[in-house]
Amino acid sequence: MLKNKYIYLFIITVLFLGLLTNPAAAQNESLKIAIPGRAQTLDPAYLQRVLSDWPVMNSIFNGLVKYKPGTFKVVPDLAEDWEISEDDTEITFQLKKGIEFHKDYGEFTAEDVKFSFERIIAEDAKSPEAQSFSNLERVEIIDQYTVKLILSQPMGRLFTSTLPFNAGLIVSKKAVEEMGREEFASNPIGTGPYLFKEWDVNNNITLQKNENYFEAEAEYGEIVFMPMSDPTSQELALQSGEIDIGQLTLDNFDQISQMEEFAAEIYPDLAIQYVAFNTSKEPLNNKKLREALRYIINPEEILIGAFAGKAERAYSILLEDMTGYWKAPDFKLEEVGEDYVWNLLAEAGYPEGEGLELEYVTDATEERRLIGALIQDQLSQFNIKLNVKAMEVGPKIERWQEGSYDITYARFTNTVDPGYNFQWNLSEQLGKWNLFHWSNKEYDRLWQEAETTLNNNKRAKNYRKMQQLMNDDSIGIWVTHGVKTPVWTTEVEPVFSPDGVILPWLITSSEN
Repeated sequence: MLKNKYIYLFIITVLFLGLLTNPAAAQNESLKIAIPGRAQTLDPAYLQRVLSDWPVMNSIFNGLVKYKPGTFKVVPDLAEDWEISEDDTEITFQLKKGIEFHKDYGEFTAEDVKFSFERIIAEDAKSPEAQSFSNLERVEIIDQYTVKLILSQPMGRLFTSTLPFNAGLIVSKKAVEEMGREEFASNPIGTGPYLFKEWDVNNNITLQKNENYFEAEAEYGEIVFMPMSDPTSQELALQSGEIDIGQLTLDNFDQISQMEEFAAEIYPDLAIQYVAFNTSKEPLNNKKLREALRYIINPEEILIGAFAGKAERAYSILLEDMTGYWKAPDFKLEEVGEDYVWNLLAEAGYPEGEGLELEYVTDATEERRLIGALIQDQLSQFNIKLNVKAMEVGPKIERWQEGSYDITYARFTNTVDPGYNFQWNLSEQLGKWNLFHWSNKEYDRLWQEAETTLNNNKRAKNYRKMQQLMNDDSIGIWVTHGVKTPVWTTEVEPVFSPDGVILPWLITSSEN
């Protein structure tokens, strides 16, 4: 009898240990990931906040091509193969067969590719991604699994940033037509490794594993994306066990990353963070005043105060090793002296800075408030009053697009192709994402010319000229490309892109 009791206990112990080490165990677990604020939309054609929208979209949808995980190398995704015509204006894609959309919306076919891309370029769509397909005339269906992109001119960034990024993600034609654009934005249907489950009252977005995914099945049964705009709140949530993956503040990076229960990494960011002057209205339609502000606002102080000195200064919208990099001058107050700036203010009509009051629009986060306070203090040294308006994302974007501000601070996510990064400052982006509210026909022409050639030397020459035009008009100040500081519990093994963006469907349990 005693012997049977020990045998029974041994079997129970083995089964229990098996559960602990069973790879299937994670399939029933929920993985919680913090995102820096509420997602604005889950419709790829209308992405607004890359850091909040993109990780969710990237888990739900696929494109014809994608970046190979951990790199920016482009590899096939929904497309099996493709051919490019000699003049670079026709690209024919062979599609993979038997791929199903989520929730019984049917098989993915050439119809969905045509619909996904042509809805972006349609005039009445008002998609912010229309520039991403600027030379796309139409999409031609050859047969159910063959589709051809017809371009008016070659597109230099088609494979570097358009097709692998959000504009290239394929939606279900049936789902969009059935739901309508507005409903689809919060009930997306894709072909990806996770399918949409819920967007709750707390703005948490829950995705459920797609068990019929055409590639390797994700390990975790559920992912919850939780908006936390303040990195400090992410640190607290991580330490309390509320989330599994988040971001660290630079101030606390060393301390928390050395704790046994956490792991962290610093990644270079592709983004550009900058101070934008609204050049379209008084008083900053005055170039002399903008020139003065460029000497008064000190990016180095911002980097020390808001980034703990860990982020490097940016002198270009591009990283140094990108095509067309041009280093802007460093406008240091100590090199020209205060009298030089006082003279600029006088020439602008504000002797001694008297009567000059500016409105500064920013995000309601601790970091952005701090940056606003630093700039406020810098301007006060020249008797300039700065009213800081810290706002939630929605109202802030409305103010951006209306142009109802004088100065703002922004972070725009870049891609590996410069054409994408420069497009937001085009004249046609006025009232959309051109935060300088600046229009320059030569800039527009150079951009269009660079978009229609695959000659890298020609593109680089144009991008350098474009940056010089921006600099000559003193439209703003590049501050930093920033860094990403992802942190995670040692119970999970995450995978990131080269610029530190999480790839949720590739996350595994470290126990496995």
